[in-house]
Amino acid sequence: MLTATRRIARLNARERLPEDLRQVSDASNRKRDWPRIIVFDERVPSPDRDAGSLRMFLVLKTLAEWCQVVFVPFNRPQSADYESALWKEGIETAEAVDYRRLLKDKTVVAAIISRPSMAGVFIPRIRRANPSVKIVFDTVDLHFVRFQREYEISGDPKALANSKRYRKLERDFARASDLVWCASAEDKEVMMREVPERRIALVPTIHELREPGQTFAARKDLLFIGNLAHRPNADAVLFFMQEVYPQIRELLPNVRLDIIGDNPSAAIAAYDSDEVRVGGYVPDVDPYLRERRVFVAPLRFGAGIKGKVGEAMAHGIPVVTTSIGAEGFGLTHEVDVMIADDPSSFATAVAQLYSQPELWETIARNARLRIERHFTPDVIAETINNSLRESFTNQASWGNAKRSH
Repeated sequence: MLTATRRIARLNARERLPEDLRQVSDASNRKRDWPRIIVFDERVPSPDRDAGSLRMFLVLKTLAEWCQVVFVPFNRPQSADYESALWKEGIETAEAVDYRRLLKDKTVVAAIISRPSMAGVFIPRIRRANPSVKIVFDTVDLHFVRFQREYEISGDPKALANSKRYRKLERDFARASDLVWCASAEDKEVMMREVPERRIALVPTIHELREPGQTFAARKDLLFIGNLAHRPNADAVLFFMQEVYPQIRELLPNVRLDIIGDNPSAAIAAYDSDEVRVGGYVPDVDPYLRERRVFVAPLRFGAGIKGKVGEAMAHGIPVVTTSIGAEGFGLTHEVDVMIADDPSSFATAVAQLYSQPELWETIARNARLRIERHFTPDVIAETINNSLRESFTNQASWGNAKRSH
């Protein structure tokens, strides 16, 4: 584990760090008799930049309520801000090279490994270092499904090759694990066919319910949010701008669009204008979610569950998306979402939602209620706890640990 001295030296002894580290130490002392879980991922979560990071941050926060959590990122950011956010939640962090020493701790009962890239690195090493530790493979999204869908849209042979490669990898990693987490019911169904002998649990995105923003009349314009380095998001924006937005402008001549997301390509940035505002990375997107009238998620391929859709619903802004974008939430067209899969239908759905107050209010209310009932931290905490307790029966006492909050 990183000592306070090493952390402070590495981060130039920022004034706030000693307090953050004391919070980690205090949490560790309170949880001394609690089980310990080590979580491996590619990087420290940056929840203000991408939905996958937000999910991981809230999973870690949820686990920290009833166990000692050690987060091991394969890569660290230049800034310590995101790691400091974990410390403030009482979550310890460690260097990847320290995994053997961590696994020797007798209180370690499980390792959660996020994404295939990490599974390939750490599953065999964990099995060799401590065979008694239970392994959870968190798929995040099924890569082979995402690449297969991309191939069906683009015809790119590289996408097809990636799909075949990841299908074997994800199947092998699932078989080498004790438990598999999938983020959507659709992904879970696929994995149950691929590895019927393995226990698979559903752990979706987690969304804290927000206060509803402005009323229908006080809101205006359209909003897209997503990390634009992620290929499904970049494709969605280009598809929307080329095939959908021109039709929307015919139906709603005065409507504008905000595109918010890290790493916009030159092709996306070229759309920046008076009508289309390409904002790039925005640290706080809450004002946009409170003030825009319709959220668009025109995803043509992808897998897992789309955190951007859940965040919009939690904020009370109605969503127009595709069948793929709606996966994982159990949504119904014209009840808690508008679903459209071709450009003309998508444009029509946006125009309907944008111009009909009763429809807008119905969908906003029902979508927010769905988040409250199925995707808030308290609900998913129980889901996570149950998946671990039911899979590892010799650890039935896990769920009896007192929560720290």
